[in-house]
Amino acid sequence: MKDNKTLFALAILFLLIVDVQGQKQIRSLMEGFPAIIEEIFETEHPEARTLGPGLFGDSEPLREQYSATTNKFAGTVNDSLYIREAKSSTFLLSIEPEEGFYWHIDNALWSPNGRYIVVKQVDDRDVPEIKRTKSNAEKIEYKKYSRAGDKIPIHQFYIVNIDSGSKLAIDQNPNLPYVHVLEWSGRNDKLFLIASDRLMKEVRLQMIDVHTGEATTMLTEKSDTYLIGLDLLQGYSKSLQDLQLATFFDDNEQFTWLSERNGYKQIYLYDYDGDLIRPLTNFAENGIVRDIQEIDQENGWIYFLAHGDQEHPYSPQLYKTNLNSAKIIEVVNAPGILELFFPASKDTLWVLRSTLPRTLQIDRYSPLGVYYDTPWEANYSAIDKNHFNFEYVSATTANGKTKLQALILKPIDFDTNKKYPVVEYIYGANFHNVVPMDLLDKPLWEMNALAHDGFITVFIDGRGTSGRGKVFGDFSYGRFGQVELEDHISVLKQIAMDRPYMNMERIGILGHSWGGHFALRALLEAPDFYKAGHLNAPALEPGEFRVSIEPFMGCLPQDCPDLYAKSGILDKLDQLEAPLMIVHGTYDDDVPIDDSYNLVALLDQLKYENYEFVAYDGMGHVVMRNPEW
Repeated sequence: MKDNKTLFALAILFLLIVDVQGQKQIRSLMEGFPAIIEEIFETEHPEARTLGPGLFGDSEPLREQYSATTNKFAGTVNDSLYIREAKSSTFLLSIEPEEGFYWHIDNALWSPNGRYIVVKQVDDRDVPEIKRTKSNAEKIEYKKYSRAGDKIPIHQFYIVNIDSGSKLAIDQNPNLPYVHVLEWSGRNDKLFLIASDRLMKEVRLQMIDVHTGEATTMLTEKSDTYLIGLDLLQGYSKSLQDLQLATFFDDNEQFTWLSERNGYKQIYLYDYDGDLIRPLTNFAENGIVRDIQEIDQENGWIYFLAHGDQEHPYSPQLYKTNLNSAKIIEVVNAPGILELFFPASKDTLWVLRSTLPRTLQIDRYSPLGVYYDTPWEANYSAIDKNHFNFEYVSATTANGKTKLQALILKPIDFDTNKKYPVVEYIYGANFHNVVPMDLLDKPLWEMNALAHDGFITVFIDGRGTSGRGKVFGDFSYGRFGQVELEDHISVLKQIAMDRPYMNMERIGILGHSWGGHFALRALLEAPDFYKAGHLNAPALEPGEFRVSIEPFMGCLPQDCPDLYAKSGILDKLDQLEAPLMIVHGTYDDDVPIDDSYNLVALLDQLKYENYEFVAYDGMGHVVMRNPEW
């Protein structure tokens, strides 16, 4: 028979499992989304063939790349690159790869005139493999996978001339293995890319001569810690392009650059020689820039989201700055701005907004910020007005110096005279925030399901997470896992001081992926505080994480074994006292299920019995959102 603590941990799991409806509710909310907005995202031709899986099992699949100028598709088959006409299966061109390489369509980009396409070849012969299984557990599949310190694939880009069928290798520095194509020049004679070293301490923006393949460095940025982060990894090129980290203006031979060089992300304007013309934004006027949303090149305006309200550091406002004059204008200051959509006419701004409890809509504004109307609002029929009983709260860091934000979710039939068990949702990684700010946040729905069943659920963004500047984000640099929990414990204690309904003797913690590391660490290092844990597809030992951990540790495991050892937790398992639930999909290709198998084996060696392990057959990394549940 399981004790009450174990039942508490199991309750968290089973209540979450039944919340697949959270996905259905989000789909219901999005009914009637304006076609004019959907068209903006229809960047892929409907006849583009699917070529294979994306970076991970839950990523968008790889598809042929289409040139609207020439009505041609580029794709790969049997390691070769092909070009075909639309409506035809006959290859106009087929190019074999170099020995030991294969063509890969990810980050391929047609030139505006359709005469060229830049495509990469990949050599992953030295990259290790992981095992995964689908519904038939006896059928094992293998996938290339680089853990921290392992060999990573070699990416070599080529400019392919469609008319001649020739290919030209781009000049690449082997010490800068993370390479991403950003943009073609409008004149079709240049190509712009970004390259980084493995630890992301040096980033170069480069201009490639289409006729020679020669690379000219336009800008170099260096840091004692890391630059940009996760989006520089192989496979994240689309994220970098969407971020508009750099945008190029051929007519003026200028480009913009997003940088944290002064401690907070801002936009800078350079010429093609790499000389700074001037900053386009500044912290005093617009706070921390989140990203560039749209560019009205004809009128010289750059629209961007930034956190200009220091009292509400996670609530962005829409600004614009001018390429030709020193102007920074706040355009829209409304709660919950998520994204700006710019129709081709550029005569209106379509602003998507969402806040709790029931705001999800598109507002239309003039380019000057004059409100016109709300052409679309979500379908709220699936949720009532009291679906979220929530409270945003402020607390301070463990040292009392910096304000932090948290979100509390309560039962619908909340009674202040009762005491409720508490569950914290944690992720903890440098590149992510967990406090939900809008209705499209899926963990919000998952944790709200727990709240409906009698729990107080809490999200906390502590130091070492994103969006608050370089110093805040670098808090855990080189000491992953060692320092983050102090903020979480401190915030929970602070908010409980005037909320007696929070039962601080029954605190559970739930973490997915890297959050699984923090959830287990919390049980091991604060056993008197956290009393039960749920690990969902957990990444456990930083030295065994995927290569994405390297820039946040600042070194490879073989170069700094002591640092990784300090961040490790599996050697502390003999301190485990709390009931533990471990859930993992057998087809996970982001965090291999072997990591959980290893944890279970270690627990068994210690004769620790107060745990449950469930391997979900054929499921991938995002187990809780799998529609088959």
